[in-house]
Amino acid sequence: MQPLAARFSDISAVRDAGVVVPAPLREEIALLDGVLHDVLQECEGERVTTPLARLRQAAHELHWTEHPDPEPTLAELDRLDPTTGHKVARALTLHCQLLNLAEDRQRVRSLRAQGRDGRIVGDGLEAGIQEVTELEGRDAAHELIRRLRIHPVLTAHPTEARRRAVVDALQRISRELERLDLHEADDALAFDVRRSLAEELTALWATAPFRQERPTPLDEARRIMAVFDQTLFDLVPGIYHEVERTLAPRNTGARSPHTPAFLRYGSWVGGDRDGNPNVTAEVTHRAMAQQATQVLQRLEQRTREVARTFTASDRYAPPAPELLQGLERDRADFPEQAAALARTSPDQAHRHKLVYAAERLRARRQGDPERGFDGPAELLAEIDQVQRSLAGAGIPRLAYGALQDLRWQVETFGFHLAELELRQHASVHAAALEELAPGVSTDAAELDRLAREGWATAPEPTSAATQEVLDTLRAAADLQAAYGPEACRRYIISFTRTAADIAAVRALARLAVPEEQWATFRLDIIPLFETRRDLEHAPAVLDELLELPGEQHALQARGYELEVMVGYSDSAKDVGVLAANAVLHELQERLASWARGHGIQLTLFHGRGGSLGRGGGPLNRAIRGQASGSVDGRLKVTEQGEMIFTRYRTVDSGRWHLEQTINAVLAMSTGHAEERAARVAARYRDELRRMSEASERAYHELVHAEGFADFFTRVTPYEEIGQLEIGSRPAHRSAARDLESLRAIPWVFAWSQSRINLAAWYGVGTGLAAIGETEGGLARLREMRRDWPFFAQLLENVEMGLARADLTLGRQALELGGHPGLRERILDEWQRTRNWLLAAMGKERLLERQPALQASHELRRTDLDALSLLQLSALSRLRQSREQEHPRLTDLVKMTIAGLSAGLQNTG
Repeated sequence: MQPLAARFSDISAVRDAGVVVPAPLREEIALLDGVLHDVLQECEGERVTTPLARLRQAAHELHWTEHPDPEPTLAELDRLDPTTGHKVARALTLHCQLLNLAEDRQRVRSLRAQGRDGRIVGDGLEAGIQEVTELEGRDAAHELIRRLRIHPVLTAHPTEARRRAVVDALQRISRELERLDLHEADDALAFDVRRSLAEELTALWATAPFRQERPTPLDEARRIMAVFDQTLFDLVPGIYHEVERTLAPRNTGARSPHTPAFLRYGSWVGGDRDGNPNVTAEVTHRAMAQQATQVLQRLEQRTREVARTFTASDRYAPPAPELLQGLERDRADFPEQAAALARTSPDQAHRHKLVYAAERLRARRQGDPERGFDGPAELLAEIDQVQRSLAGAGIPRLAYGALQDLRWQVETFGFHLAELELRQHASVHAAALEELAPGVSTDAAELDRLAREGWATAPEPTSAATQEVLDTLRAAADLQAAYGPEACRRYIISFTRTAADIAAVRALARLAVPEEQWATFRLDIIPLFETRRDLEHAPAVLDELLELPGEQHALQARGYELEVMVGYSDSAKDVGVLAANAVLHELQERLASWARGHGIQLTLFHGRGGSLGRGGGPLNRAIRGQASGSVDGRLKVTEQGEMIFTRYRTVDSGRWHLEQTINAVLAMSTGHAEERAARVAARYRDELRRMSEASERAYHELVHAEGFADFFTRVTPYEEIGQLEIGSRPAHRSAARDLESLRAIPWVFAWSQSRINLAAWYGVGTGLAAIGETEGGLARLREMRRDWPFFAQLLENVEMGLARADLTLGRQALELGGHPGLRERILDEWQRTRNWLLAAMGKERLLERQPALQASHELRRTDLDALSLLQLSALSRLRQSREQEHPRLTDLVKMTIAGLSAGLQNTG
């Protein structure tokens, strides 16, 4: 083992682990390390850099010592002034954020290098299309693309633990580093980049790491919209072009494309009111207004950019008569613009048409209904007219180049940017109905009748909660009238248990929505099944739903398309990660079979979190492990919190994430894949059931043990997480403070912070042992891992969960609980899970044969361990401190929470 350098550097730590870091990444980390060290030295001097270096060295040695003992380091940290400790934690946090940035840039470099070498990237879009083509033929690949639908839904929880100001600064740093990638970069440029980096890092060091106030839902909406503005809006055309290039490379860009706009985006930000009283009908209205303003601004900007490139003269590109006819109306509506165009470009009709389209977008945004577009269909008609005119004039490349990009953007984002989905807990609707129509809240048939025939009388709500339910449904109708039905038509019911829960929403909507809007109002109600019991009963609930005449009519109106949401977070919190995955996989198979039997096109909406304990992990691998028939060309999935900004940090990283996602959807939508998935699942169904039962028993014995709730709050920074001003949503769904009301997000977040990461693995060891300890059991587990993508992906996620945990530091955190019995039970299962996992995977150590993941983990290990030591010391002191010491120690814990979030790259 080598000592760490006095300056920031983790390369020696990685070298100790025997992991190779690519030279460009190594050089970039060295540059950032050096600049950060210089900035800290300038701003803080030895009073921060000395304890920082000592802590990092201690953390490094602790990991590589044969018999690690954190007590001496913790004793030294107990004597550290909390204000200085806070600055040390800030430095470690900033270093983790810079490592994330450098790794992301290296990932993009690697992908570009593969593309230049002529290789097909294994998980990329081209590879996915080729896989379908080889298995089922080119016609089948074209047909699959034609019906493909990828629908990410961005949510505000778990919330980003960084301020927007910090995110913006890191993006500026990334842009500075990009200057060094230029071939003409010389010493003078390198010097200038280093100077700019020092300036940016100095500003970042002087920036408060946390907001002073908890963000409102509209603040969260603006944060999410920044992702669309900076990344998603620009990356979408590139995805479609890649599909087009792979499907039909000949004359791409010189003919009408074969690729439809198959991406759609949704958002829960400003629409999800489940347990969040801050999201009201007014907030929903304002969130959609913000979205509409932003997308109209971007479309106008993009239309003007395309128009500026259209310099073709009418002499060489004669416009079609219908285009000239349309220009007459445009000139009448915009006389000042017409005069300017006549003066500057009198013979460029195609350009004029696009300039007028931009003017109509502006008029729409400014509330001018006479001159503005009524909706995106009118803009698309204008674009189509220009494309046909250009193609007819013999210059199709102008028709299907940048103008096609604009068309794809309009088709993808419309005039609303992302569909604003509403969500509320089933119990809220039941309470509203009990107030408005006592006795009918559980009668699905009567509720269905109310929805079909209307309410005989219009009862007045007596509570604010019931009024808000009605206002929300009325807001959905208003948004559809203003922005089109795609703006806000989906309503998710959390904790759906019966068909009455679904019928209740339509009955309430019939009361809330004015009669003149009801005929055109579209409401797609999506049941969300979350607990094990609810997941198991989902098909029975849907059977009951189909017996209701009103729901039959709604299903028919949707073309027999049905969307069902399954929750990964609460199911894992309910029964543990292994049992939850097992029941979810079985349910998806049952639902796919149920839908086929009823002639229904089913879309499963996957409520996955960013963390491993909430259905997170590599999405590509997760999709390839889905049950037979559950994909079929359609994927809808939540993108949450830190993962949004990790996956969509840049256009390149966002495009790669989408390529991997589409690759897996294509691969799992072939008849070959569906047949294989069904066959393998049937072969191992009994083993999975036995593992699931054993795992669930072990998990329940822990979480229902006497004193466990108090133990949890003492060994994790759960209370301190609740004090962070990082999200508008309370940690509990109700006023109760028990584990049952605790949301899955802070549950997982708190365990990951303690470096125990219990939610990602507890019970898995017991489950694996239920098979492994039988005769031939270990061979069977290894066979399951080899042949079943679902099981392999589950084990890989558990492996990553254990790799992110740390036994030495986790054991120290468990000491804070003051309950030896619970501590030993957790440590026993920890060891059991690690041993059986490695045995089932045929490995001697975690992340073996995964050099990229190993390198990523080792690069952060020293910082993560140092932050954990700081947190352990601060929590220990906080649990027994005098009241006057609380604020500074609490601030220190909060800083370590942010740092560990950056290093682990999730907030739950």
